[in-house]
Amino acid sequence: MITRLIAMSLLLVTIVSAEEMPSIDQMVIKVSIGDMSLQEAGEYLKTEAKKRGIQQVGYSPLYKEYQALGLSNIRHVEIFQFCEAKVAKALIEYNMSFAAHIPCRVSLIEDEQGKGWFVMMNPMIFNQKQAAKVCGRLMEIIGAATPSTNPPMMNIDQTVVKMPISEDISIEEAVDSLTLRANDLNVKLVGYQNLTQGYKKLGLPNVKYTEIYQFCDAKVAQKMLRHEIGYVAYMPCRIAVVEDEHGQGWFVMMNMDLFISMSQLPPSLHEEAVDMSDKLMEMLDAGVNGEL
Repeated sequence: MITRLIAMSLLLVTIVSAEEMPSIDQMVIKVSIGDMSLQEAGEYLKTEAKKRGIQQVGYSPLYKEYQALGLSNIRHVEIFQFCEAKVAKALIEYNMSFAAHIPCRVSLIEDEQGKGWFVMMNPMIFNQKQAAKVCGRLMEIIGAATPSTNPPMMNIDQTVVKMPISEDISIEEAVDSLTLRANDLNVKLVGYQNLTQGYKKLGLPNVKYTEIYQFCDAKVAQKMLRHEIGYVAYMPCRIAVVEDEHGQGWFVMMNMDLFISMSQLPPSLHEEAVDMSDKLMEMLDAGVNGEL
């Protein structure tokens, strides 16, 4: 409980600075797929990434989650994830906060008018050259134009919540507790990347435990995307488990409260988004304390 209170106090500190945050339109890149069908656009993205040696490490067809729940007015939503293990390792070692934004995501989404779009996070907002390396090449693939003006810079530490795992809890126990609490709260695990194994396969030195878990509430996600398709750049919700240079395990997650505070959501949707944020914080709290 003490850990939770500390984490929440950090959230309040960062939310005070939300006025300095860029708008959602500045935080994301949206490019029309033009005359391509959604299927053609997806195949084009995968083919061009492969040509450039960019590895696809994940895929989340959210529209299938919507269908499984029997939701109405389903629009096409797919999320493709790409990564270069060497770059990911270097970024996380430079600043653990990058773990909440890895791998790079490119989403393929149909808007309310039936128009198709590529959507991804704008890598330029962090002012870090390595962060833009893979994502920058993905921008080229989707045909994103170089912005005429530089977007406001974000402090990456402001965009995440970091919580240390209790000393008497192993990383494996913490992960088990996290995922079990997610199940109790009906928050679905929809994606997983084991970067640790990726590092080992490349023979990289000083490999530390690094795994990415992705969670989603499809009903809330669908409502968010009806309000603004740009939010797909930050879906599903990611929780990274990272071991630092001293062997201490950490959970690293996007600061949901900060993004909600700047989103100007309708009251009912704002309430649902806050509820989702509370569930994610409860999951983190269970994880760091090993509450199996």
